[in-house]
Amino acid sequence: MSLKNYCRNPSSLIPNNKKHISMNAEPVNAYPTIMPDTSFSTILATIGNADEATGLHLPEDWMQGRAGYGGLVGALALKAMRSHVPPVRKVRSLLISFVGPVGPEEFSIQTRLLRSGKAVTHVQAKLVQQEAVRCVVLGSFGGDRESAIRIDPAPRPEMVEPANAIELPYIDGLTPAFTRHFAYRWALGELPFSGKGGHEIGGWIQFREPTDCLTEEWLVALADAWPTPVLAMLKAPAPASTVTWEMGFVHLGRQTCTENDWWSYRSVADSAENGYVHERGAIWDPEGHLAVYSRQTATVFA
Repeated sequence: MSLKNYCRNPSSLIPNNKKHISMNAEPVNAYPTIMPDTSFSTILATIGNADEATGLHLPEDWMQGRAGYGGLVGALALKAMRSHVPPVRKVRSLLISFVGPVGPEEFSIQTRLLRSGKAVTHVQAKLVQQEAVRCVVLGSFGGDRESAIRIDPAPRPEMVEPANAIELPYIDGLTPAFTRHFAYRWALGELPFSGKGGHEIGGWIQFREPTDCLTEEWLVALADAWPTPVLAMLKAPAPASTVTWEMGFVHLGRQTCTENDWWSYRSVADSAENGYVHERGAIWDPEGHLAVYSRQTATVFA
């Protein structure tokens, strides 16, 4: 659940004669200040080492309509699952099912160790709100092993540098609330609801919140922040929502703790029919190393 839930036409935000919009040019386009008590790092710190994290809330500036931002929900679940995993075992994959919208009310995250074998640890997390399951996450964690098999990850796609890409502004009441936490530079494909078609998008993204270390939890939040590419086929706004989300984490050549710089993103819709879209995406770190690949099934009500 990400920018897919645009409620109006963001293409109208970009002047025809401009590829870059200054965040400081007009007050309406200025990004709100990230408050310390609703920053990503502060919310992430509410997750401890117990089997169940209780008394949790999603602040209003992390919402997208009536639902909480899926990237934050997934990140919190990953943080909660780590209590069952030895530090030497890295997260290898997440399988996320968004059963229902996570609202602003209090919720809990319940975790359970499914199995810890010689190579891989499997953990389940359930987000429960008002006695109903809203999200289920399966995580697989494994340490590095010697192997005769190696395939180098896909290289970062060629696209214009962030300074020459389209800067997406934040407009209160128009763009989803959670997007205030990210800086976007659109470099590939057409904007949502432009009616220009296409099934590929891409660009650059970074947290607006200062941090010296981006762990995998931060990458989960980055990976879900873009809309589904097929929205460019529509001429009018329409709601869309993620149903399932699979993520794979690539550690080859990357540092465990990566700086908050411009990360690159690309997403391609492989098929769309009968109201459902199947898409694949990837994120590369500032040095060009593949960090995350993902697949999503989303519904589009148009």
